[in-house]
Amino acid sequence: MSPNLKLAIALSLCISVPLFGCKRRDEATPAGVAHAATVAPIKAVDSQPDGGVAKATFNIDNVPVSNVPLPPFPYLDWPQNLAEGGRFSDKSDFDRGYVVAGDQLRAVEGRIENRRFSDADAQLTPLASQRNYETAIKALGGVKVNSVLPGDPALVAANGGDLGDLIVNKLGLKDYVNAYDAYLIRTPERNVWIAVTTSSNSTQITAIEEQAMKQQVAFVTADAMQTALNAKGHVALYINFDTDKAAIKADGLAAVNEIGKLLAKVPALKLSVEGHTDNSGDAQHNKALSQQRAEAVVTTLLAKGIDKDRLSAIGLGADKPIADNGSDEGRAKNRRVELVKQ
Repeated sequence: MSPNLKLAIALSLCISVPLFGCKRRDEATPAGVAHAATVAPIKAVDSQPDGGVAKATFNIDNVPVSNVPLPPFPYLDWPQNLAEGGRFSDKSDFDRGYVVAGDQLRAVEGRIENRRFSDADAQLTPLASQRNYETAIKALGGVKVNSVLPGDPALVAANGGDLGDLIVNKLGLKDYVNAYDAYLIRTPERNVWIAVTTSSNSTQITAIEEQAMKQQVAFVTADAMQTALNAKGHVALYINFDTDKAAIKADGLAAVNEIGKLLAKVPALKLSVEGHTDNSGDAQHNKALSQQRAEAVVTTLLAKGIDKDRLSAIGLGADKPIADNGSDEGRAKNRRVELVKQ
C-alpha cells in the first residue's frame, strides 16, 4: 500500500493498530506494513431494506480469496478517542456465532469476540462509525456479504419467527439495529467473518475466526465404555462433527471405532445412541441435528457389520443438559453423544 493511501485510511478511520482485548485495552504494538488487497471485484450488495437489491442465496465460493496479511485477532482496534472505561467486550476461544450471509442466517464456529461502545463516547456519529469500520475491513480484503437486515421478515420466519430470539440469542446483538453489515475475509488459511452493527447511539463489532474445535477430551476406550455401562447404564462421548452438520470428523471416528469394538466384544449388548446439543440457536434445528448425528454414528457402526437390531438412534437436542449452558465449558459438555444400555 502506498504511503498516501495508508495516510488516507488512517485519517478516515480514527482507528489504529488492531489489538486483542477484553474490556481493557492491550498495550499498543507497532504498525506493520499494509499491503493492497489482491481480490477480484465483486458486485456490491445494499444491506438496507429499501435498497432495491434482489435477494440471492449466498455462495461462499463467489467471494474472492484475499492475500492481505491480517493483523492479530480480532483484527480491528477501538476508536482512538474512546476511553478504556467505555469499552465493553466478551470473547470465547471456541463457540458458535451467527451472521447474515446473502438473505440467510449462517452458523459459524470458531474464535469469537464481540466489542461494543457508545458512539458519543467515541466522538463518532453512527454513520461515521459504520463508515470507519467499512473502510478498515475492506482494506483487509473484506467483502460485504449480507443482502438483508436482521429484521427482514423472510429471514425471521425462516429462523423460528421470533425477531427477539434472532437478534439477541443468535446474532448476539445488544441494541436495536439501524444498520447491519456482514463481511467475509477469505484467506488461503481461514475464513474471517466481521459484522458491524450500529443502533441510534452505539456500535457493536463481532469478529469470528472460523476454525475447528481443539479436542480437549480424550475418547473413551471400549473397556471404559463397558465399565461405565455396567455401572451406570450410560456413557457420554464427545465425537467431533463438521460444523452444523452430521458428518463425523476423522478424529471423531476413533470413538466410534471403540463403540464397534465394544459391540463386537459383547454380542448381547444393545445400545440406544442419543444425540445432544447445547442451547445455542433454534431448538427445532438443534433437535433435528442431534437426531442426524445419532443416526450418523449408527450408520457407521452398521457399516462395520453390527446387527441393526442392536442399535437405535434418537436426537434430544438441548432437552437433557448435563452442565450449565451459560459458559463455554458447560456448552462443550452438553454437545455430546450418549450410549444408553438397553
